Amino acid sequence: MHIALSIAALWTMYYHVEIFTNGEWNIFIWPCLVIWIFDRLLRLGRILAFNRNPLNTKATVSYDANSKLVRMDIDGSKNWITPKPGTYYYIHVLDDVLYALQSHPFTLAYVSSKTSASSSTPLSPIGSRPPPHRSSSSLSNESSESDALLPPSAVSHSPSNLVFLIRPYDGFTSRLKNLCLLRPKKLRVLIDGPYGHSEPLYTFPNILFIVGGTGVAVPLSHLHRLLQADSAVHSVKIIWAVREHAFLESILRDFKGVLGDERIEMEVHVTRDEEAQDEPMGRNLKSVRIMTHRPDVRAAVEDTAKDAGQARVAVVACGPALMADQARKATVEMLEKGYRGLEYFEESFKW
Repeated sequence: MHIALSIAALWTMYYHVEIFTNGEWNIFIWPCLVIWIFDRLLRLGRILAFNRNPLNTKATVSYDANSKLVRMDIDGSKNWITPKPGTYYYIHVLDDVLYALQSHPFTLAYVSSKTSASSSTPLSPIGSRPPPHRSSSSLSNESSESDALLPPSAVSHSPSNLVFLIRPYDGFTSRLKNLCLLRPKKLRVLIDGPYGHSEPLYTFPNILFIVGGTGVAVPLSHLHRLLQADSAVHSVKIIWAVREHAFLESILRDFKGVLGDERIEMEVHVTRDEEAQDEPMGRNLKSVRIMTHRPDVRAAVEDTAKDAGQARVAVVACGPALMADQARKATVEMLEKGYRGLEYFEESFKW
């Protein structure tokens, strides 16, 4: 669709200036054409780098009715570009014939071992080395959950999948949900990416993530890098507002190993599920606490700044516009009060 619109735009531009017989305005057409061709070649290079047979990339898509979440696992076994936290990919679903030319951007949540999306096998967060500090409770887990923290070569020789967490609304995401409504489904997809850049959050001693819904993909994608041996991180606090308790369970089940690290503290605010209760997550996840009220964003930023003093703090927001506005405003207020170590980062899933 984007290609067709671009060609149409260039074509109409050409006919718009063709009336000038001396061709004095054609010079403005050719730079546009060269830039467009260069952009297409770069995109083609990214597509081929992901899979040299790009029309045969496989994805498993599943829908969880309890968490109201679509999960897409894309085979990344032939990908030449190492996935990085915070990057995003354009996805074409080739099996959706009427809309196959449409591409839709999604932020990478994490990388998993190559298994079915419906299974509960543990995931490998984006990164390469295990964290240096782990709590005694996480060390006591001899199950394969701890393997998610090992270098990929140490876990297994099986290739990895790129995992995307998608909240279905209208249009493409609704069609995607309908495709896998009854059971997980295999699809052919075309992947264009990665795009964007990865913020150097690992250089900050203190990090505060304030996220809502599928915005939890942002801290999840960064966690493993933040816990590596060369990271300056001393504390990571994640405040996550989520509607359904089932969504929470599906995420925590796969990240028990990482969230057991003693440097991580997580507050989960379940805002709509009446069955949720204020409680810790049990012995293995003492750092995770469930709450039933909406998060106080201003208080979270203020408390983090005061605890850090003049040390550097990264405040990262990804969620509804109101949540991001509150986080931004609170960060500015604390800067005005003399806490100069704060830096604000904002991720957005909107165009």
